[in-house]
Formats: sequence, structure tokens, C-alpha cells
Amino acid sequence: MAGGHVILIHGIFSSPKTWDKLHATWADDPELSAFTVHRFGYESPRLPRIGALTRIPDYDSIAQSLRPFLSVYAREGDISFVTHSQGGLILLRFLAWMLNEGRGWELARVRSLTTLACPHEGSDFLASVRALVGRRFNPQAEELKIFDRSVAASRRTVQNQIVHASMVSDRECPIPLHVYGGNSDNIVKQVPAQGTFPDTAMLPGDHFSILDPAHPGSLTAAVVKLHLLQDTAESRPATSAPPPAATPASGAKFNVTINNSRDITVGDGHQATRHYTIDD
Repeated sequence: MAGGHVILIHGIFSSPKTWDKLHATWADDPELSAFTVHRFGYESPRLPRIGALTRIPDYDSIAQSLRPFLSVYAREGDISFVTHSQGGLILLRFLAWMLNEGRGWELARVRSLTTLACPHEGSDFLASVRALVGRRFNPQAEELKIFDRSVAASRRTVQNQIVHASMVSDRECPIPLHVYGGNSDNIVKQVPAQGTFPDTAMLPGDHFSILDPAHPGSLTAAVVKLHLLQDTAESRPATSAPPPAATPASGAKFNVTINNSRDITVGDGHQATRHYTIDD
């Protein structure tokens, strides 16, 4: 049955408010009543506060804060992600991190991924800002550069171990990924928006009006709704068998320890160890 949690992730120099118009449209749609929408927010200022003992979080820090966010706001049920701009790169970093850590099983609840105007291949936008402040002051802007290595590594992991995955295991998890650019977007153009992913298309709007249902000819709300309903209604992907419990190797030697003629320990001191108590 379709439903579950929808996690919205905003872009650079933005905030959860960027989703106000789309969220209002979905909230009024009775066909989406089984979905609970959550907005994942993170700090994304242009420059760090002068003199403050803080830093602008990089993609790794933001991505790894998604896991505890989900444990609080989406502890049970299916999960779908919808992202805008840089938010898509953060999502890919999160997915790649989970797989690299062997947590593919935890991603089995994720049923749908949709990125809107995401610079999968980087963007010339903010090139002047990157040249001015550098990675030291704004790591988020730095990773938006064309063909950033860390971004490319996450993209390859997601493409190989999610988009082309065959079953759920510790290192892979098949999840539908839908990639869209804005047909009049001059910040993230068609090629970097679509990258090398197979399920891609363009939607009416520029980098920001793609999120506005009132934009002439807007299709974003309807298209994302379609993916949410279809993906969460699909049968769950096949899973590989969990790793078997460790068993002693053939010919392994066992130790037998008897304490007070009542407590007996048999085993190799590790996984194969068993304890027994003799009753009167």
C-alpha cells in the first residue's frame, strides 16, 4: 500500500521554507493523505559567522546527520526522498556512505528517490564565490565545482549499487531514482542535471520556479506525486540471505571447563562456546 514518510532536502543558501508551495499542494491532495512530509534542514550560509567557533558543515557532515534525523522522525514505515539542487548531492552522499559502511539493509525502507535541478556533474554557479572564499570557508560551494571527485565517487556508488542493484544486501539496495532538470534553468543546465542516470527528463521552470506549482505549465507536484504513489505501491525488492552465523572450522579443537562439578563450558572461547549447568 502506498504511503510512508517523505523527506524533503533543500539546496545551497536555502532553508526548509523553499518547499512551502509544493508542500501546501501535496497537503491538500487526498491521494497523498497516507504520506507524512518532513523537511530536513541544515546550515547553508554564504560565509561563516565572523569570530564564531563554528564552521559551515560539509557534505559528509550533513549526510551523516540524516541517519539520526530518520531515526527520530521516520522510525517505522517506508521512506521517500525528494530533493532540490544541492540537496540531491547530500542525498547521494548519504546513500553512498550507508552502502560503504555495509548498511544496505537499512536502506530497504527507502522506496523512492527524486532529484530536482541537482548538479550531478557540478555547476558553474557560484564559481566566483568559490574563487573568493575557497573550500576553507565554504566547503558546500567548493563541492559544486564541475566534476568534483567526492561528488563523482558518490554518484558512481549510487549508480552501481542502487540504480543497477539486483537485491538488498549490506552493499547494495535497489531503489528507483528519478532525475529532473528545469527546462529554463541556467544555474544547473540539462547535462549536469541529468548526469549519466537512466531515468531522466526535464520539467517546466528554472532553478527556482521548478518548485512553484503556480508557474505556467508546472508539472513538478504532479510528477513527484506519481512517483511517490507508484514506487511505494511496488513490491519490495528481493533480499539476499543474511550472513550466516559463524560456525567452527572443521577439525577445530574445543576446550571443556568444569567448575564445581556443576557448571560446564564447552567451546573454542568464541562463537561456538556453550555453557551448561547441571541440576541436582
